[in-house]
Amino acid sequence: MSDATTKEPAAADAANGKASNERSLPAMYETVSVLSAGLHGDLRFTPANKFPGAAGLNAIIVAAAEFPEAALHYPIVFSEQGDKHAAHVITGHTTGENRFVEKSGKWRTGAYIPAYVRRYPFILVEDTEQDKLTLAADLKSRWFGDKKGEPLFEDGKPSETAQNAFKFCTTYHRQLLETDALLGQIAETGILVERNADVTLPDETKRRITGFKVVDEQKLGELDDETFLSLRKNGALSLIYCHLISMRNWRNIAAATAK
Repeated sequence: MSDATTKEPAAADAANGKASNERSLPAMYETVSVLSAGLHGDLRFTPANKFPGAAGLNAIIVAAAEFPEAALHYPIVFSEQGDKHAAHVITGHTTGENRFVEKSGKWRTGAYIPAYVRRYPFILVEDTEQDKLTLAADLKSRWFGDKKGEPLFEDGKPSETAQNAFKFCTTYHRQLLETDALLGQIAETGILVERNADVTLPDETKRRITGFKVVDEQKLGELDDETFLSLRKNGALSLIYCHLISMRNWRNIAAATAK
């Protein structure tokens, strides 16, 4: 699961714009450049319902707000790195495999597309001098150009397209922070356990997926009333139930075949 957990922090997806080339970039991104009217005044963006860069992600980070929809299509599992917590949807059996992205780059029809994927090629970076987040993008994306598409700047100011991208990224960033806090509270109860998943493909090939955590239903049932009620009050209980329901979706991965 390691290569597709996204290479950005679980709790905050902002990279330092000044040092973006000196650190590992988030999955899907070849570059991360802060957008400005002075440098990118003529840049245009053409939205496309294709995500070839996601074809190699077998696990994709998701925010708590995505759980109800994502749980209908994918297994949702958890990871911990130090004091950071994250949730991921599993989209493939092995590293470098996403069985929900077709060869054309389109996402499998009817399946939920994670916000992390829909956000691309935009992202937030931290302006440490002004202590704020600003909009950046992977300028190597094929969806950018200087002749076709929607302008990112008009009269030296961010266009509606750029403003909408910033709002989406800001909302997603906030949701990841909230998710980290909720998952931290779940982890503190001791109900998360290490698990492996054994799956059998249509051709009878067997695969094992490792490196993730799930909720132990027995431990959940043994929680004292005070702890259980605290999970309900802070909204974490609904995430747990979505996660448990999503465990039925391992078979969806085995059934998914790229076209």
